[in-house]
Amino acid sequence: MGGVIDHMKNQKIKSSNPENETKKTTKEKIFDASVDLFSEKGFNNVPVREIAKQAGIREGSIYNHYKNKEAILDAIIDYFKSEFTQSQLPEEVGADLMDQGPEAYFEAGSKMFMERINTPQMEKIYRIICIETYHNQKIREFFKKELLKDPLEGWENIFSIMIKKKMIKPVNPRTLAYEYWYFAIFIFFEYFILRYDENFNSCMELGLEKMNNHTRFLLEAIKI
Repeated sequence: MGGVIDHMKNQKIKSSNPENETKKTTKEKIFDASVDLFSEKGFNNVPVREIAKQAGIREGSIYNHYKNKEAILDAIIDYFKSEFTQSQLPEEVGADLMDQGPEAYFEAGSKMFMERINTPQMEKIYRIICIETYHNQKIREFFKKELLKDPLEGWENIFSIMIKKKMIKPVNPRTLAYEYWYFAIFIFFEYFILRYDENFNSCMELGLEKMNNHTRFLLEAIKI
C-alpha cells in the first residue's frame, strides 16, 4: 500500500508545484485565464477580449499561441486527459493491491478517484466539462468515452479478474462495474454542479467517505 500512497503524493506535488505559478509563459497565462473564465461563465459566454484582460495581455497576443477560442478549449481537454492518465496506478502496484484482496484494491481506487480531482485546476476543468456537456458535442463525446465508457470497461475487467480469483461471487461483472462507477459519477455531479461553491477540501473529504461507504456496502454483498 505504501507504493500507492507514494504515487499519489508524487502526482499531487507535481501538479501543485509553486514554482509553476511564478514562471508562467504567456501561453500558460492564457490557458489559466481561460480555465478560470470558462469554469465560471461557460465557454460561449467568454469573449477572447475577456480572456486577454484576465491574462493581462493584448487580445492579439492570444492568436500567437492559439488559433482561436476553440483551440484553447481543446488544449484544456488535452491537459485533462494527460493528468487523468498520469494519475493511473502503475500496473505492478495494481497487481500488488489485487493480491491483498478486494478491500485494499477498492480503497486505493476510491483514493485515486479523489486524487484526480483534488487540485484547483482540475476542479475548474471538471466544472467546465459539466457545463459544456449539455451543449458542446465534442465535450459530450469526450465525457461519454473518458468518464463513462473507458472506466466502465476497466472496472468490468477488474471485477472479472476478482471473480476468476474467487475473491467475489460470480455476479455479472458489467453490472458490478455500473454499480461501482455510477456512484462515483453521482459524486462527481453532486460536488461539481450542486455544491460547487462550498469548501472544496471538505467536500472532497466527504466525497471520499461516501465512496468508501458505498464500496464497503458493495463488497459486503459480493465478497466470498
